[in-house]
Amino acid sequence: MVRLSGLEYLARATTLLQRARLADPEAGIWEAVDLQWWWRTPRSSDTAEQLFWMDDEGPVAAVVLTNWGHAWGCDSIRVPGSPDPSLRAIWRRALEAIESSSLDIVDVLARDDDVELRDLLTRSGFIAGERSIIAWMDARARAAVAAVPEGFVFVDRAEHTTKAHPMRRRNGDTVEARLRQCSLYDPALDFAIETVDGEEAGDALFWFDPVTLVGMLEPMRVEDRYQRRGLARALLSVGLDRLARRGARRGATRLKVGYSSEIAGKLYAGAGFEPTTRATSHRWSKPDRQER
Repeated sequence: MVRLSGLEYLARATTLLQRARLADPEAGIWEAVDLQWWWRTPRSSDTAEQLFWMDDEGPVAAVVLTNWGHAWGCDSIRVPGSPDPSLRAIWRRALEAIESSSLDIVDVLARDDDVELRDLLTRSGFIAGERSIIAWMDARARAAVAAVPEGFVFVDRAEHTTKAHPMRRRNGDTVEARLRQCSLYDPALDFAIETVDGEEAGDALFWFDPVTLVGMLEPMRVEDRYQRRGLARALLSVGLDRLARRGARRGATRLKVGYSSEIAGKLYAGAGFEPTTRATSHRWSKPDRQER
């Protein structure tokens, strides 16, 4: 086993999740791009030593702790089909990491069909909470590209670098510098929609993993005053089209998205996504925090 932090951790976690996806086309919850997106803003967990199990090919499992501010995330990641370590052994190390780090509130997202992990969570005092959905589609089944509504213009970060990044308001002034540290970040898949006067109306970030041929959306947002004008549909359709084109020469690209609201579900269904997996967030709190 090895312990890594910072960009070394991010590189090793990327390799691990790529191995996991190549081993099984739909197992697990996270893609490599998920953890790269988490890197967008500085966190105290950046310096935490994350635990990795190794085999002759590289990382085979890990326990990842992420500071989300209101709580810490704890993810037990394992390449499907690997004989060692077992999920039980990984979870034991996860509990040790939670205790040694003196964490007060911990969240774990588990697939509803992952009976073993759900049992471990229940036995460890975690309580089920919010639910979410994972949806997939073959890129060839994507909906047609929607036109940008009149009065708005579509821009991407590869061509417009003089303005401050549109995600800075919610993710801090260092968001672009942090994203550019990520091996899977591509400015040409970093989009925004503006009014013709240059006011930011919405943004979306798409990711393409050339190893797994999986494309993802993470995240997308339309400002409240510009909602219900077709901007989200335009952002989504353009992004999915570019993802499909990225993988066209390598094989069939598969597209993935996660969501928790009915509104988002309708938008993604209209684009061609089909729900495949349900997941539930489980939370543990220290007894003294539970009593407050």
